[in-house]
Amino acid sequence: MAKPDVRDEAFLREVDDEYRRSQFVGFWQRYGRMLAIGIVVFLVALAGVLFWRQDRARRAGETGERFNLALAQIEAGNFTGANPVLADLAKSGTPGYRALAQLMQAGTAVQAGDIPKGLTIYRSVSGDTALAQPYRDLATIKATRLEYDTLPPATVIARLKPFSVPGNPWFAVAAEMTGVAEMKLHHPDRAVPLFVAIVRDQQSPPSIRNRAAQLAIALGTDPASLLAPRTSTSGLAK
Repeated sequence: MAKPDVRDEAFLREVDDEYRRSQFVGFWQRYGRMLAIGIVVFLVALAGVLFWRQDRARRAGETGERFNLALAQIEAGNFTGANPVLADLAKSGTPGYRALAQLMQAGTAVQAGDIPKGLTIYRSVSGDTALAQPYRDLATIKATRLEYDTLPPATVIARLKPFSVPGNPWFAVAAEMTGVAEMKLHHPDRAVPLFVAIVRDQQSPPSIRNRAAQLAIALGTDPASLLAPRTSTSGLAK
């Protein structure tokens, strides 16, 4: 077989290269403008995202510093200096700092004797679905304690039912308030199991456990049974 002519191979390569160039030129003429615009848009968007992240981190750092300053002022007893910062954070801060600022506002108001203001803020936090549930739960507990004496016992029981379960972070506080509310309704059979559960819950604060033990005994519970392993809540009332 005859070998291919070198000139033919060079010619074919040249034709192939020219064909590829013509394809590229045609593609660029047809889509080049759109492609260039797409690249520019992508780069602008990327720059925007990077700037947003950096700005958010910077703002979070500034918010944290302002919150720590307000906290230091409160610890020093300077509520007047802390209140403007807390008010600003409560309006424009991130959800976490906003919740903390509002809770601190309510606490300082209560300490200053302005119970209605503190109660209003606690209710606002409790009903704010944009906030994390732990903040809302804390506000609910705080509000209930503030208005406990003016609430119907049935309202207290219904409101604190989700918290009056062993294992809940607010179990001891909620169960104690619920138990006393049951006593007001003359339901010792419902109050005693709550008090016994508090006593047997090692995570409950000692002060609440002591009060719960006294109340359970006052309602006729055998003191020895308070330390027995809990297998059932039935049969605890005398």
